[in-house]
Amino acid sequence: MNSDLKNDVYVIPDSLIDLLKVGLSKLQSGDKGYTRCSNMVNDGKLTYPQAKKFKHELENDLEGDEYEVVGGDNMLDFINDSLDGRRNSVHSSKKIRQNAGEENVFKKTHTKDRSKNPTKVRKIKVAKNSDDILNNRAVYEEINRIKQLLK
Repeated sequence: MNSDLKNDVYVIPDSLIDLLKVGLSKLQSGDKGYTRCSNMVNDGKLTYPQAKKFKHELENDLEGDEYEVVGGDNMLDFINDSLDGRRNSVHSSKKIRQNAGEENVFKKTHTKDRSKNPTKVRKIKVAKNSDDILNNRAVYEEINRIKQLLK
């Protein structure tokens, strides 16, 4: 489960609530989908885990009248639009943070490398005193290191 989305709640539009009420009037209290349909009508919202589960059932398990009673294509479109929009917004915000220079934004916190050099790129040795600057020792050390890597 996407940890950024797990607490999301999606408000069901009024047009879909009306459609669910029509479907609910066709059902008896013991029929399959009655409790889910009545809960959606009463609450007027879906949580992220409910939306994922309901989407899977609409795409794979429900057929015919059962599919139409719980909203059918209209419900599936609403769930797909809600989930895709939220997932895209989370991804784009992480992408913006990455482009701004923040590292490891797509990794989970427990796998982040907290070292000062997370990319493991060795930094160039900078000559600090005048003798090293005049003799180019830092440059020659880097050249020797590159030669060793090429061997």
